[in-house]
Amino acid sequence: MMPKIARKTLGLADGSFSHIGIEGHAITFRGEGVTRPVTLPVSMIGTFHSDILNNLFLYVRNNRQNGMLGVTTGPLTKAVFFKRGHIVFSGSTDATERIGSILVRHGFMTQAQVHEVEQHDDPRRFGVRCKEAGYLTQEQLWEALRAQVVHICCSLVDFPVGSYFFLPNCVPEDSFNHFFIEPAEVLFQGVVAQDEKQRALGMSDRIDARSPLEVLAAMEESGD
Repeated sequence: MMPKIARKTLGLADGSFSHIGIEGHAITFRGEGVTRPVTLPVSMIGTFHSDILNNLFLYVRNNRQNGMLGVTTGPLTKAVFFKRGHIVFSGSTDATERIGSILVRHGFMTQAQVHEVEQHDDPRRFGVRCKEAGYLTQEQLWEALRAQVVHICCSLVDFPVGSYFFLPNCVPEDSFNHFFIEPAEVLFQGVVAQDEKQRALGMSDRIDARSPLEVLAAMEESGD
């Protein structure tokens, strides 16, 4: 879920940290075979529900924050990485949001090709292996990665109640320079997707009659 460069910046690169726990005003990273857990302070922490997502994104954007916004509930954790207030990367423990699933969804690779690459015993990143196999171009990979980032961010609009934290200073200035996404852009797309989902389920009589853009504008004015 967390890219190697961010783990290295936080001093987590040498361990297999697979469990994140929120304790007080810090998060603790643990994992099987790890003798000493790593505890790091966070700058924001609280109970997450979709109504506060707009406030979190606006705070990070307006204050040009550098770090990771983590949202977790039960076994599910999602993370959004910010650089100077812009979204530059994201991660998720949801298997349906892995890059392989995104590549198949966008028609860049077949499920059989993804499965074949996954079976290879190769320590290189998945996207690199797909390119080496001739299944993917560099342009397609970046398009899929951006789509993955947007998809994970948009899904937070419909995320269940859980906990959130902001881990500062884990995004180096000399990395994550491939795309800078405005938080308001993905928030708007998330509201649109949720609106379309509810309408598809026949719930149009129970949802806000305003357009997603009007809803976002009202949220900013009221501070919700």
